[in-house]
Amino acid sequence: MITITRAPADLSRDSGEFGPAEQRPSPPALLWRLPLSAVVAVLVSLAVQWCLARVDLPHDSFVPEAVLNLACAVLLAGLLGLVALRRWPVGTGPLVWAGLSALATLPLGLLLRGTRFYLFGLGGDQLFRTQYLARLTDSAALADGNYAGLPPYYPAGWFWLGGRFANLLGLPAWEAYKPWALVTMAVAPVVGFVLWSAVVRRPVALLLAVLCCLVGLRVAAYEPYSWVLVVVVVPVAVLLHRDLDGWVAGRERAGRSALVLAGGCSGVCAAVYTLLAFYCAAAVGSLVVWAAARKVRRGARPQVAISGAVARLLLVGLVAAPPALLVWGPFLVARAQLPAAPNPAARFLPQAGAEFPVPMLEFSVSGAICALGAGWVLWSWRRSHVAQALGLLIAGCYGWYAVSVLALSADTTLLAFRAEPVLLTCLFCAGGLAGAEIAERARDQWGAAAVRIALATGLAATLVLAQNIEPALEKSVTPGLVDQAYATYDDTGRRPSGVDTADGGAWNGELIATIDELTGRPPRDVVVLAADPDVLAFRPYRGFQVVSPAYANPLASYEKRRLLVESWARSRTPDELRAALDRSPFPPPSVFVFTRGAGSLRMTASRDTFPHDPGSEPYAVDFPAELFDSPGFSRRDVGPYAVITRN
Repeated sequence: MITITRAPADLSRDSGEFGPAEQRPSPPALLWRLPLSAVVAVLVSLAVQWCLARVDLPHDSFVPEAVLNLACAVLLAGLLGLVALRRWPVGTGPLVWAGLSALATLPLGLLLRGTRFYLFGLGGDQLFRTQYLARLTDSAALADGNYAGLPPYYPAGWFWLGGRFANLLGLPAWEAYKPWALVTMAVAPVVGFVLWSAVVRRPVALLLAVLCCLVGLRVAAYEPYSWVLVVVVVPVAVLLHRDLDGWVAGRERAGRSALVLAGGCSGVCAAVYTLLAFYCAAAVGSLVVWAAARKVRRGARPQVAISGAVARLLLVGLVAAPPALLVWGPFLVARAQLPAAPNPAARFLPQAGAEFPVPMLEFSVSGAICALGAGWVLWSWRRSHVAQALGLLIAGCYGWYAVSVLALSADTTLLAFRAEPVLLTCLFCAGGLAGAEIAERARDQWGAAAVRIALATGLAATLVLAQNIEPALEKSVTPGLVDQAYATYDDTGRRPSGVDTADGGAWNGELIATIDELTGRPPRDVVVLAADPDVLAFRPYRGFQVVSPAYANPLASYEKRRLLVESWARSRTPDELRAALDRSPFPPPSVFVFTRGAGSLRMTASRDTFPHDPGSEPYAVDFPAELFDSPGFSRRDVGPYAVITRN
């Protein structure tokens, strides 16, 4: 007979909400379990990807969908079956890690089995990310993803590790992006399970990890490096809130391990994703201040509580500083030597950033879980520290949205829509905890029948979530995420959906060969100004300008570069153009890749239109063809393009 782990129906802290102490991994145990579980997740994900690459499934049919649904059903049944076991056999931990890794890899792996590109190919943000990965695959030295001679502004942590991953497998960066992204998605629920196991009983932690895995696949797979941080931030915040309770009760040394863990989490966030670093710092600060206020209410002197809170925040900052400065140090040093410049990355306001998300009101399985979670947080607030921590994180997400709107008065935003995965993770985890509590109470009332009903309901709900990953993901990001991955041309000018020579991408291979032949220099020493920037993702060329202001390094002076390109187009003679290029305050282009027109050579530029939607407006800059009719330039036409280099 299948039964779930026996525990009191009241999941309060005193009655076992966090599980018996002997079953919870200690902080030293986390030090080896986290990296070991991540290694297992990576190996399993790579093995699953290797197997999928050798299965012949027609993309333009429902065969991949059928195989995916069957595989997810088997995995979910196995994982939820473990949730119901009274005791886990020895060695179950690695089996759980493997199951979670496979569950996170299979859906995207099957959807993208016939293409070497990740979601959306080289469209949208993926062009910038692939370009960044190409730079850091070519060299381990920190460098901007586009501009020559500048330190990186966008945190390089995930891309630097991805570069080493590509080097290890011997893959070009653009081809390594997909397996690296899938590996990242696989690691997220596994480390989430290990961390939640330090908070609640392992079966409940597994349920939360399964839910987190499905949330990530449905809403956050487009940005895998942020998702793996979200999965970590939530349980770390809960752990910190739990351990600060000892300090509130008068044990001054209590909670230091959790503070160190929170500091490490904050530092990693700073090295990987700036927005989540700020959110994590705000969450940690709020939890410490909340604990100090509780300590004062219990009779402690305000001065003692404040000094204790400051000491704890300093400890978090000291732990977070090394990884943060390792990545941010070069930029901060360079930034201190220049006048103030706007941050173009935050000047973006889509519709999702203008609306407060209310996923708990959606008429769907996801909405039902979120509604259940929101209700559980409110119902359990006074008796559950987990509910308090999740509630504070949820309130922080809505606060982030509110402050982002207020930031519009300063002509910027906080990119509030990026906090939605945190909100959904908290609500789904709260929903999982509510479901576990309901199952406990039902078992006490009706015995094994309640367990069977709970298992069947959980399997049906999670299977619905797993079977709708693609539409949910496209609703969350943009339509065509999978189709675009199949429609993108590779570095040889081929794509799975066939070649059309009218498309610019069909000429990628010839463009790259022409640039390399005309310049005679390594790609890293070539600065390209291109009408079609895809070539910048296939080789570690440096770009003179990024495709959109949102991707520009504040040190790069995007607006000055844009106006400079326009001024070059107004040159009257080849000699005047060469002189203008020589006077450029920035490393000038050594290669131009134009689109050929009637008597002119066209370049595409973008101007910042914030707060309008979209936030940038592309427009054409036409260079008269006669400007390059000189011995000082070499020209070769490739399909619809003209490749021009300086002699």
